[in-house]
Amino acid sequence: MKYTTVALTTFAILSVVPIAHAAPEVHYDQCQSVFSYQTASYQGTTDKNNSGNQWCYLKQAIDGSSWGNVRTETIPVLKTITGKSCNTPSQYQGEAFYGCSTANHTAPWCYIDEQGNWEECATVESEPLPKHTHPQMSKRLDRVALGSCFKTKGDMPQALAKLIAHQPDLFLWLGDNIYADTTDMSTMRQKYDDKKRNIDYQKFLAANIPVMATWDDHDYGANNDGKHYPQRVNSQKEYLRHFDAPADDPRLNGQAGIYEAKMLGPANERTHVITLDARYFRSPTFDNYGACEGDNTTILGAEQWQWLEKQLDSPSEIKLIASGIQVLPPLYQGRSKSKYCAYGDGKQFNQAIADMAESNMSGTSYESWAEVPLERMRLLRLVQKSVNSGKTKAVIFLSGDQHWGELLKKEIPASTQYGKAVTVYEVTASGFGQNWPYHIENPLRLPVYADSKGDGQYTQQCKFPFTYGLTTYRGCITKDHDKPWCYTKVDDNGKGVSGEWGNCAPSGATTPDGLVGTVSNNIANLTTSDRHLINKSGSNYGMVDIDWEKHTIKLSIQTTEEEAVSTIVNF
Repeated sequence: MKYTTVALTTFAILSVVPIAHAAPEVHYDQCQSVFSYQTASYQGTTDKNNSGNQWCYLKQAIDGSSWGNVRTETIPVLKTITGKSCNTPSQYQGEAFYGCSTANHTAPWCYIDEQGNWEECATVESEPLPKHTHPQMSKRLDRVALGSCFKTKGDMPQALAKLIAHQPDLFLWLGDNIYADTTDMSTMRQKYDDKKRNIDYQKFLAANIPVMATWDDHDYGANNDGKHYPQRVNSQKEYLRHFDAPADDPRLNGQAGIYEAKMLGPANERTHVITLDARYFRSPTFDNYGACEGDNTTILGAEQWQWLEKQLDSPSEIKLIASGIQVLPPLYQGRSKSKYCAYGDGKQFNQAIADMAESNMSGTSYESWAEVPLERMRLLRLVQKSVNSGKTKAVIFLSGDQHWGELLKKEIPASTQYGKAVTVYEVTASGFGQNWPYHIENPLRLPVYADSKGDGQYTQQCKFPFTYGLTTYRGCITKDHDKPWCYTKVDDNGKGVSGEWGNCAPSGATTPDGLVGTVSNNIANLTTSDRHLINKSGSNYGMVDIDWEKHTIKLSIQTTEEEAVSTIVNF
């Protein structure tokens, strides 16, 4: 067979260039028996994009590197199907590879002499990867853990080890499960497989912790992208392969989008876990992601909305709703509203904000549901309807994306159509091996309560930020006092009103929300704001602990060192 010259796929994200990444030198025994790179798969090694040095992907990452430079004297001579020895190396279109390659051919091959004769090689199976464990429908959920934004750096190993020690009944991966950012599906598959080959992640898989998941932009394929991402169909296949979806999974059999739901636990102790797909159908949220659709902007798309309405009409004691992006923070109003694609003529956009009693609020400037107020209002009203119609007793949103951990609370205003006001909560947990130690605005963060001048009744909300002396504070302080305290009233300039102060509610205190769980003694060094934002800790993950006998739910943010903050609510 004569090979014709073809243009190779441009590779940007995963270029293997020693200058950019100091890879280890390895023995061939440390290489994967089969690996893919760009448009070809290899049984052996290649020097492609590596300055003439032979390299391979590794069975186990070394010092955070998933690939290594291979000592050529350790590479065995591979044979063709007739038993002939492959050239060492085969030279093809500017590339040198040891062993066999599928370059421009459907099966692996190599040159067998210097005259250009070649033969196919026998196909070699890849080493099997460990698999995720799936939840058992009958198993009651007492502890659910959640996290997102996975990177193999920093204190990720310690965070995973601590998470494994908790032995949750379910773990939810909430997006950016890898950082692919590519339209090359071989690159995406390699990054998913690299995650499974990471020694710390293998310990997580070996612990047999049941897993559910959703995705966000970087594992979907492109930053902040939605329905215009050109590889969304194939990206869904790679996602489902990574999470080991069974063959009869609807998402492998015609369903577009990776949303799913599972009703877990016995009668009267059911937790309904709903994972949303906020990428596959999503309209552009800003005009640099495509043509704006105004009032028709969608996050879930028509089919997923219909599915979700049916799910919320199914009875359960608790509903956990997972989203790759945050749900409860209100719209960021530091930019012109007309910049948002969903703005249209502004009438419905502004009315949705007003209906949620948020016209005078401004939330995170980072991506969230609030960028499409009509869709967010629709979600919250459907949840309100579910609670008021007796289909559930508690709804907690679970989200990732942001590179910080956070506890949030929102009272959905009463409505003639959807019933009385309903309080919902959100746990944001993100990420492994990264953090975001900056100020993040969010008026719907869980309140911090205080008493009135030390009377021990923690019914007053702290007013953050407040000014005391010449300094502005965003959390409780101990200045000039022996306990953490805050102002409970401030003037128009944010200065604390004299005499309107209280001791901040400590661990175990009763508040209008329930009970204060844990407040770290190190809380001032874990946050740039009040205690319910954890963004200076390195890795974090969230937990939801359900006490079915007491009918309480503990919401917490965990770090590698401790339970940083938690609150206990009733259901």
